[in-house]
Amino acid sequence: MSKDNQKGFSLLEVIVAVFIVAVGLVGILTLANISLRGSSVSKMKLIASGLAQEGIEVVRDIRRSNTEWDDWYSSISNDDYRVQYNSVNLMSFFETPLKLDANSGLYQYDSGPATPFQRKVTLEIISADEVKVVVEVKWPDHTLAAEDRLWNWK
Repeated sequence: MSKDNQKGFSLLEVIVAVFIVAVGLVGILTLANISLRGSSVSKMKLIASGLAQEGIEVVRDIRRSNTEWDDWYSSISNDDYRVQYNSVNLMSFFETPLKLDANSGLYQYDSGPATPFQRKVTLEIISADEVKVVVEVKWPDHTLAAEDRLWNWK
C-alpha cells in the first residue's frame, strides 16, 4: 500500500483546525461578555438620568410650594443640597448614597439598602430673577449631570 492512497488528516491539519475553532470561540465569548457589560452600564446610565431629572423636578416643586419668588430666593444660597421625591425642603449636602426602598421601589435617603448612586444638587444664583440648578449623579467610575434654570416669571 502506498502513502498516496492513505485517507484521513495529518496531525498538523488537526492542530490548525483546532486553532481556528478556538480563535472563533474566543471571539464569540468576548463579544458576548462585552455585550453583557454594555447592557449593565446602559442600565446604570438610565437609572442615573432618571435620578438627575427627579432632582431637578423636586427643586421645581420646592420652588412652587413657596408661592412667592422672593420668599424662595431669600431662603437659598450658592450651595450644594440633597433632595428626595417626598421632600419639601432642601437638605444640606454630604456624600451619602441613595437607598432603594424595597416596598415602593423609590430612591431616597431614609430606608432600604444603599445603592451605588450619590446625588448632589447645586444651586447657583445667577441674578435676582434666575437660579441655575445642576444635579450631578455619581456611581463608581461614572458621573452624569443635568442642568436647568428657574426664573422669576410671575
